Amino acid sequence: MKIDKTNFKFGRGKNERTAAFNLYMPLSVIADIKKRANKLNWKYGHYVAYVYENVAHPDPTKLTAIDELKKINHDQARLGNLLNAGLADTAVRANHEEMEQLLRAIRDTQTQIKAKVMAL
Repeated sequence: MKIDKTNFKFGRGKNERTAAFNLYMPLSVIADIKKRANKLNWKYGHYVAYVYENVAHPDPTKLTAIDELKKINHDQARLGNLLNAGLADTAVRANHEEMEQLLRAIRDTQTQIKAKVMAL
């Protein structure tokens, strides 16, 4: 990880007031932060501030869209399981072709949903 430290300002300026901010995180995460900060010869707080200001944060609207698409995918999977059970039932053999078409349509829809989730 190579970072250009020449023009980097920590925080919003040198005169900005600071305060303690205690966090409880897994020890492995704390060890990783310390290792990375030491590698850059930075204080731990400076490293955390740099990451906070320069790393993309999750977009809540995208997370909501992904959750909605997951719900649709789960519904599709349940419907597909019902159709598979129907195909296995010998009493419903007359409608196999229609059920197989529905099953193909469900699989196509699931593929489209996966593509949309990956695009987000």
